[in-house]
Amino acid sequence: MKTKMKSNQIYSLLKTYSIILILFFTIFSIAVGQLLHENNKKIALQSIQNASGRIEFLVNKNQEKVEEVAVSLTSTPEQITNIHQYFELSYADYLSEVLDTNYRTDSYYYLPKAIESLYYNESSLLAASISLTNYPDIYYSQTGNLMGEKVKQLPITDAIRFSTILMNRNTLQPIGSLHMDFEKENFNQILTNQNTNYTVQTFIFSNTNQLIYEGSNNKNNTTLSTKLVDQMAVDSKIDLKDLEKEYYITESLTKNAHQIYTLIPRREIVISTLKSTFGLFLFSLLFDIILLLILFNLFKKYVVQVEDILVSINQVAGGDSGNRINTQDKKAETKQIAEGINDMLDSMQRYIKDIYELELKQKDADMRALQSQINPHFLYNTLEYIRMSAISEGADELADVVFHFGTLLRNNISHEKIVTVENELKFCEKYIYLYQMRYPDQFAYLFKVCDDVKEVMIPKFAIQPLVENYFAHGIDFAKIENAISVKAYQENGKTKLVIIDNGVGIPKRQMEQINRSFKETELFKPGSVGIMNVYTRMKLYFGESFKMEIKETAGGGTTIIMEF
Repeated sequence: MKTKMKSNQIYSLLKTYSIILILFFTIFSIAVGQLLHENNKKIALQSIQNASGRIEFLVNKNQEKVEEVAVSLTSTPEQITNIHQYFELSYADYLSEVLDTNYRTDSYYYLPKAIESLYYNESSLLAASISLTNYPDIYYSQTGNLMGEKVKQLPITDAIRFSTILMNRNTLQPIGSLHMDFEKENFNQILTNQNTNYTVQTFIFSNTNQLIYEGSNNKNNTTLSTKLVDQMAVDSKIDLKDLEKEYYITESLTKNAHQIYTLIPRREIVISTLKSTFGLFLFSLLFDIILLLILFNLFKKYVVQVEDILVSINQVAGGDSGNRINTQDKKAETKQIAEGINDMLDSMQRYIKDIYELELKQKDADMRALQSQINPHFLYNTLEYIRMSAISEGADELADVVFHFGTLLRNNISHEKIVTVENELKFCEKYIYLYQMRYPDQFAYLFKVCDDVKEVMIPKFAIQPLVENYFAHGIDFAKIENAISVKAYQENGKTKLVIIDNGVGIPKRQMEQINRSFKETELFKPGSVGIMNVYTRMKLYFGESFKMEIKETAGGGTTIIMEF
């Protein structure tokens, strides 16, 4: 059963990408939020500046109106006298005096009528009042009583009151004050018409530090109003540094010393910015989640394929050399990788099998070659004793035979595994010599070695078993023209060893089987210490460059060709 991989590079990259993407959109949201905040701040400042400017214009306009009325009421000495008579006389006596003056001078001036005309010229006027110095009564007119009357105290009103001094134009001395009350609607409309969702508040203080107007396009902040009134009563001014911690403020001072303060709470701008930024952040987060879900879904199949490959590789690394990756559910490059790994594992398994089996076969071949030697040390010492006895008896030919045979045994005893072509052929020549002594005039032999081949190194016993096969299976002692030759030479950059005999030969089917065995993986089969033994050891030594072939000699016999 396949084990789920604990980590995957693609998932790690996607996680890293997710973090980067979220960080990017977070930073982007913060940057946008900062821009929104600055923009909201700019809009707020423009709103309060615009509101403050328009309110200041309206204040100046109303104040100028009051001053114009004050001038019109005191432009002549007769008007000043008339005003004093209104306050000094009873209403009937004042009316009689007005009529007498009109009769004498043909000039008619009636204070209540002059005040009444003001309402027709100024629709926003709600009330008008006059107070004279050293007179306890106050003339008061309002929209419900345009002609007015004398009162002891001005009533409380919700209107905006503007005041100015009544001057005697001849003496330039003040004689009293004029008060005109205007409706707040025009001021409220200015605040309401501001194109903003923020709370815009305006406070107007008169030149006597009295709060004459407070308005807002939203609910009034009574706490702030109380704070400003108290501060103005104590200090005759507003501490802007303290207020600017919580509000954006504009301050303006009219030419008549009216102080106008227009404010927007900073908190509202921050909240508005946070709402916009939060919405953007939620949208970005939702976009991130959707994008990542799509990416993870797209890469899921690819990740599963990669994990399957990694699991199979780990199983192979754990010793399951026969495990192979399933390529049926792989696509594109993952299928190519899986097939490539499978091919590589097949090649490695074949290579390991070849090396392992070749080493075993080499050891088996060497062991069998060693087992074919019959106690050489004992035989060599015995033969040396026989040779010395033959020499002492004058049997030189017998002594020579024993010498050659002893030399062969000495060569068997030596532990060297690699010899030159020249030494290998000398050993074979001694071997043939012994056969020739046994069967004189029965065969001939020829060894021919080119100079550029003599020092070429080959495995020991690479040629001798092939020569021995000739005497064991190929020679025909019924005839006297038996012959064997061994040639060693260079051809096309390769060394060739050619053994040719004219013996009885090898059956065709057996020859084909042997040649076929040269091309198969199974290089050596137990029980063979002849041709296959030679092929195995030469193949191991020279590798893929070694080639061996057996074919029939023209006229009968066997030809063995080795090339490397």
